[in-house]
Order: sequence, then structure tokens, then C-alpha cells
Amino acid sequence: MKSEVLYMLGIVSVGFLLNFGLRAVPFVIFGSRRHALPKGVEAFGTFVSPVIIAALIVYSYWGLAWRTPWPYLAGGLTIALQLVFRKPLVSIIAGTVVYMCVLNCGCTSQRIVQLDKSDPSIHYSDYGITMNGASINPVEVVKVLRDNDIPTDRVIHIRMEEGTRDLRGARTLMGILAKGGYTRPVLVSDRKSEAFNTGRPKKAPPPAAAQGPRKIRYKKASE
Repeated sequence: MKSEVLYMLGIVSVGFLLNFGLRAVPFVIFGSRRHALPKGVEAFGTFVSPVIIAALIVYSYWGLAWRTPWPYLAGGLTIALQLVFRKPLVSIIAGTVVYMCVLNCGCTSQRIVQLDKSDPSIHYSDYGITMNGASINPVEVVKVLRDNDIPTDRVIHIRMEEGTRDLRGARTLMGILAKGGYTRPVLVSDRKSEAFNTGRPKKAPPPAAAQGPRKIRYKKASE
């Protein structure tokens, strides 16, 4: 127990020193009043602030389906306060408070991904998971399937993009589906697999209790 505590304290200490050091370097280098900031550094600082604010705005509004126009009041209020008072702290705090209030008052709903019920497939690649063209977090896959009323006994095709080599994410995804009740996921690839071209009759699957850990198998996308 003592060694674990020391280990965690060591990690926190190293993280603190690195973060503090990285933030202190600019002040150490450019903190002297005898030398003005280089024009490149000053221009970079002027450029970075609007980019960060724009990124925060996109992050806050992207992926949410507005039920009412009221959430945009937060952005309008922030802009108005900044134009009137020219105090960023007041504008940001007021806009954030209004945004969080409307966000928690039922004015928004999470993005709904519409699936083809005849083929509720999941596209998997080294870059992530998509469903009907929308990027999905693996832990949200079961929720998307349930929102589209996909029955748990439906075969769910996990279509692997050509050239994908890392299958650890696919195994994790199959485990998430199994825990959510979807016990018939099949990993599908366009490449040929001899296991499905031998012409031998397929054996009936053993009972679920005797199957053990689920293995990834390949078959043609047309099957």
C-alpha cells in the first residue's frame, strides 16, 4: 500500500513539475523588461487567442441538436458583453453560466444517428468507429443500436476497412456489444477467407455457455 501511494505521488509530482516548467519557460525567456518581445512571438500570441476561442465554440456547439434557439443566447450574450464592457473575464463567465443553465434545462438532445434497420452495420478502422458516416465512441454503440430499435438477436456486421491491422479495438467493440445483449456480432472483411470457401457444411453453434471466449472470424461482405 505504501509503495502504491509513493508511486502515485511520484507521478503527480513529475506531472506537476513538467506542466509548471513548460508554463514558466516563456516568462523566464521573455520576462525581462529590458528586451521587447520578438515580432514573431507577439504575432503568434495575437493569433492563438482567437483560434482557441473559436475551437471552444465549435466544441461546445458541435454534435448537439437544439430543440429551441435559446442555447444560442449564451454566445450572443458573450459577444454583447465583450463589445460593451471589454472585459473578457466577465463575458466568458456570464456566457458560460447561461450556456450551462440552458444545457441542463432540456434545451438540447444528443445527436441521433439514423441506421438502416435492414443492415445496422458498424464500420471499423484504425482511425475509429463510424455508423452511417457518423463518428461514434465505442461505449455509445449499444445506445445507438437501441435508439434505432435494433433487436439484440440481429446479426451486427462490423465492417473492417481494407488495410486495418490492429484488431484490439474490434475485440473490445465485440465485448461491448456482448455486454449490451448483442451476442451476434460478425467481423466482416472484403478479402477472401478460405474458411468460408471450403464448401463444407457448417456445424450448428454450441450453446452460449459452452462457446467460451468469442473469436473473430472473417467472411465476405456479401454473405
